[in-house]
Amino acid sequence: MTRHRVVVWPWLQLFGRLLIRDWLAITIGRTIFAWRELNDRELEHELEHVRQWGRMGVRFPIAYLAESVRVRRAGKRWYHDNRFEADARSAAEARRQA
Repeated sequence: MTRHRVVVWPWLQLFGRLLIRDWLAITIGRTIFAWRELNDRELEHELEHVRQWGRMGVRFPIAYLAESVRVRRAGKRWYHDNRFEADARSAAEARRQA
């Protein structure tokens, strides 16, 4: 089991929507910050980000940003087409199917 902590702060909804439409949570290290409780699929998505942080450490946000720039330059969507997000969506889908 991945060690993690979920922090729910409703006011994050306002802050987050300035950055990403339909924003729900952000993971920093082993802490998941969300503006509401997460369902199992959403939690699994964020837990994949916890695992990514675990594998890469402080290099993760840099790699994530570099990936977003790379896909944007390729004419794709910086968030949706980011491979780290694709991996998190796959983890959530696997959870749904289990």
